[in-house]
Amino acid sequence: MSLLLLALVACTSKEADDTSPTADADTDTDTDADSDADTDADTDTDVPDTGAIELPASPLPIDLTLTGSATGTAHFDRIVCSYPPNHQLQLTYSDSNNSYTWAMRAFIRETFTGDGTYSTNVQVQLLEDFSGGRYYAASSADGTAVAVTVDGFGANGAYGSITTAPLTGDAGDVTLAPQPIPFWCDAIDS
Repeated sequence: MSLLLLALVACTSKEADDTSPTADADTDTDTDADSDADTDADTDTDVPDTGAIELPASPLPIDLTLTGSATGTAHFDRIVCSYPPNHQLQLTYSDSNNSYTWAMRAFIRETFTGDGTYSTNVQVQLLEDFSGGRYYAASSADGTAVAVTVDGFGANGAYGSITTAPLTGDAGDVTLAPQPIPFWCDAIDS
């Protein structure tokens, strides 16, 4: 048993001490190849630019007219943009002055890669912001015309617009106007 351990230590020491030019050349070549592969993989991955962008003037507050099974006005003076590790952009509209009102959310559920129009797997939800409130939704994954256009995305914010067909709920459909519905954030949450 002790001879086996001694043999293993000797082999390990020889491999660690092997400094021949051939071994170094092989190691350097392998390292360069691995680095090139990693660099190629990094450039092939679609990751949004996280540099700063120039934001246009804020469109807030936004007032949407609701018609259909819900009527009235949805007032939003705050939009939170989130880009969590799941690579999906999330937009949350709220009224900071009144917690018992409408809230709206939009999700780009397909992989978010930065500026562009997303319409393959996008969902918009409208919720009455209290327990038991009405809920409406539309999803492009179900064939409904829903899209989010991102005109700018960076470390300091994002802006663009949402267009959606009527949202469907238990009580029927509700239409949001005017469209497109702007979004604007001066920060990106993770």
